[in-house]
Amino acid sequence: MSILFEPTRIGNFEIKNRFIRSATYYALSDPDGFIGDASLDLMKNLAANDIGLIITGYAYVLKHGQSFPDMNGIDQDDHIIGFKRMTKAVHDLDGKIVMQIAHCGSASETAAAGEGKFLSVSPVQKWPDGARKPTEMTEADIEEIIDAFGQAARRVQEAGFDGVQIHGAHGYLGTQFLSPATNKRTDKWGGSLENRTRFLVEVTRAMKKQVDEDFPIMIKLGCRDYIAGDNGLTIEDGAEAAKILEKEGICHIEVSHGVVDKTYRKQLSDITSSEKEAFLVPDGKAVREKTTVPLSLVAGMRSLPVMEGIVKSGVSDHISICRPFIREPDLVKNWKNGSDKSADCISCRGCFNIDEVGNKAVYCRQLEILAKKHESA
Repeated sequence: MSILFEPTRIGNFEIKNRFIRSATYYALSDPDGFIGDASLDLMKNLAANDIGLIITGYAYVLKHGQSFPDMNGIDQDDHIIGFKRMTKAVHDLDGKIVMQIAHCGSASETAAAGEGKFLSVSPVQKWPDGARKPTEMTEADIEEIIDAFGQAARRVQEAGFDGVQIHGAHGYLGTQFLSPATNKRTDKWGGSLENRTRFLVEVTRAMKKQVDEDFPIMIKLGCRDYIAGDNGLTIEDGAEAAKILEKEGICHIEVSHGVVDKTYRKQLSDITSSEKEAFLVPDGKAVREKTTVPLSLVAGMRSLPVMEGIVKSGVSDHISICRPFIREPDLVKNWKNGSDKSADCISCRGCFNIDEVGNKAVYCRQLEILAKKHESA
């Protein structure tokens, strides 16, 4: 059997194989972050298809950290009961599930469009004309957010999740503190790498105070910025930040990217050959050299030989897959049953869609196009 189907451990729990459903936004909550049957059905379908570990789409820890109006929420105890239904449904199918929690900082589009707090790590230099501009966080604002992560972790454990993952990537608040491109502060929260990592360190400590000692705390870490110029986070600093967070008790690191620009985003699209897959392997190697905790590599995983090679090389212990599961939630089960076909997803970026009346959904646009072609044939 392939090494990809060996059971592995993360913190205090075992997963049945090395596949992780990486967190992705799926536009199914109500405006206050409450989940319904559609969210449960999505998680049940993933669990039924033998994915080793499911990580939910991000949930905001404070209302002013909410990115989109239909983003999951975990900012109040009333959310716990709905998520208890989710964890029970997954566990009944012999699955494991972790919640990803986040504050989106200056990327909080709901806060930008509303009233009340809309915050950034540092003063934003460039902002669209007419748009609401965020204000720089005070010490009190930072402490409020740190405490909110702690309380959110408590709720995650009470809801029955197997662990919790901090979203520290993709230009959200963890990235905004870590990256010198977005963090221009001159106090203890900015400047040196130690200071820029301080926010994620304090978030981890706040969470550990609110959960059981062995409750797994994980992180999706933007280990490198992909932007023009030389003012972004380097992989050397990103790997060092990973080392710091391991010492704080982080038990699993999902290696991802931080701030990106348009040029880099092209690398995320049109993955049509094995040569275009797994483009974060060099970053994974750098993090592996600095850490001993289990790692997961995300971005562009499509074919079994590539994924097997990554695990066998020791670069990563797990394979994180996101968009391919939108198109083919049964990928892992099919591979386990002997299929060697690569994932159909080519990262066309067509899985986030808005219909004619403005409703949003996450599904595979390629499948819709193919179905229409079939109907007209």
